[in-house]
Amino acid sequence: MLKKVFLVPLVSFSRYLLALVFLTMLLASGSQCLAQQGADASKTLSSAEVDRIIKSFTTKEALFRSKLNEYVFRRDALLQSLGMGGQITGEYHRVSNFAFDEQGTRYEKIILFPMPSFAGTVSPEDLEDLGGINPFALEPSKLDQYNFKYVGKEKIDELDLYVFDVSPKVLPDPKKTKQRLFLGRVWVDDHDLQIVKTRGKGVPETKTNKFPNVETYRELIDGHYWFPTYSYADEELIFDSGDVLHVRIKVRYSDFEMGHSKVRITEAEGPPPTPAEAKPTPPPQPSETPASQPPEMVKGGVLNSKAIELPEPEYPEEARRSHAGGRVIVSVIVDETGKTISAEVEDGPILFRRAALEAARKAKFKPTLVDGQPVKVSGILEYRFAP
Repeated sequence: MLKKVFLVPLVSFSRYLLALVFLTMLLASGSQCLAQQGADASKTLSSAEVDRIIKSFTTKEALFRSKLNEYVFRRDALLQSLGMGGQITGEYHRVSNFAFDEQGTRYEKIILFPMPSFAGTVSPEDLEDLGGINPFALEPSKLDQYNFKYVGKEKIDELDLYVFDVSPKVLPDPKKTKQRLFLGRVWVDDHDLQIVKTRGKGVPETKTNKFPNVETYRELIDGHYWFPTYSYADEELIFDSGDVLHVRIKVRYSDFEMGHSKVRITEAEGPPPTPAEAKPTPPPQPSETPASQPPEMVKGGVLNSKAIELPEPEYPEEARRSHAGGRVIVSVIVDETGKTISAEVEDGPILFRRAALEAARKAKFKPTLVDGQPVKVSGILEYRFAP
């Protein structure tokens, strides 16, 4: 075949090249058309519509932050350092109640804080990330500092979501300011036009201070506001010195209630002193639990075979390219109706964890009865990914 090509007359060869160029252009044009067709379902918004959505969810983000000052809530933050094989080498565990006064100042009362054994250093910026609800403001006053790129629509659970990539226009200089901005992706409910999920990190980073990408899920509280209730990260942080720190972060926000703090909450180790004029109240005597009263929660072990709906997780495209496989274990809590109300990844390759977590949240089960009464069930779901 090579000889035949070299024996083609010059004119014919020129025509051959022109035909080849034309065919290449045609194929490229066709591939672009196919790519556009594949994205038509999710990228049909006009620039004006995209701008309207951005303006709406950033305005509501400012409203959400102001309304948060009217709530008290609990935060359970767990940071872990991991060694070879995913073994836990250290922990930083802090459970606190948060409240805001009428001026919007946040106060923390530490409920549980055992001696940390975390292998890394928990910096003030790390605590700030955990201490409130996502400190990175995407409200109207900060819009001029960010670039927003609409990337399409995505369906999570029962929600249809607009997806935006967010990046700072200019990174702050850590030597001149302590300001940190958000770099990542946000998911916006197409009905309420509020952020319901984020995934990203704080920037800028320094030589000695690195931040993982944190995925945060929000839930609708009191029928109006999407407040974050669960954050998760599992990532290897690589420092300029070459040191590597594998960290896992799990943060839960719960017990949201309306109310201001009239008195500053302190971090006292013990309960407040009893006023002299107050009469001490004897502690209530423990009463025997009736034998017929069911437990609040039972352990169910491996729950895969007990599910009535167990969606298969999506096989990540990155794993498909590398022909990777593995097993992910997700611990779940199922409520009295059989709905999964909590899901956390316990073990498995990082590449597959997000897909397993999203699949586990959609699992449904028959209600579990104890003495004829429905109870919550804790257990695990196993997901195997094969190339």
